[in-house]
Amino acid sequence: MKTRIIILLLLVVLVPILYFTSCSRLKNLAAFDVSYTLPRTTFTYTPTSYKDGEQLLFSDHIEANLDSILNANGVSSGIVGNTTFTRCSITIIEPSDMTFGWLQSARGEISQNADFSPAQEVGYVTNNDPDAKTVVLTLNNTNIRPYLGNKYFYFRIFGVLNGPVPGNWAKMYIDGQLLMHIEPLN
Repeated sequence: MKTRIIILLLLVVLVPILYFTSCSRLKNLAAFDVSYTLPRTTFTYTPTSYKDGEQLLFSDHIEANLDSILNANGVSSGIVGNTTFTRCSITIIEPSDMTFGWLQSARGEISQNADFSPAQEVGYVTNNDPDAKTVVLTLNNTNIRPYLGNKYFYFRIFGVLNGPVPGNWAKMYIDGQLLMHIEPLN
């Protein structure tokens, strides 16, 4: 009689433990990483009268529709987990002869709202090449998932100028790529 009670108690304790650990393992086996290239974002920077110091170069939202990303990867419902930037660069398009000789450094920030409260820095660059038309941010591998909305997120770039911008405007674009951890739901 005691043996039956002990076996019954063991089953009551062990079955849920085995069930929950195996479900967790199955979810981990089904999870995968997706590389997502952000749409190229073109903008025009109009310099201020300031010739040095940190200036806002760009601030706007960037599309990253999470539902579309899940569907494009064959997942009808799921969770987007850890997400990090794997690439982010800024390139001058026009004027064609302009380079980043006026830029000492830059940094990028992400936020869930247009007020950038709170904001999270995702990367920075120190410009060591005055002839460069493209600067590539060194990324800090921060999980940006808390800052991603359902359809888009807000992004801004600050630049530290080391002199006047040689023109009345500069047309540029931002290229970026994210790495997303996808966990399908069953």
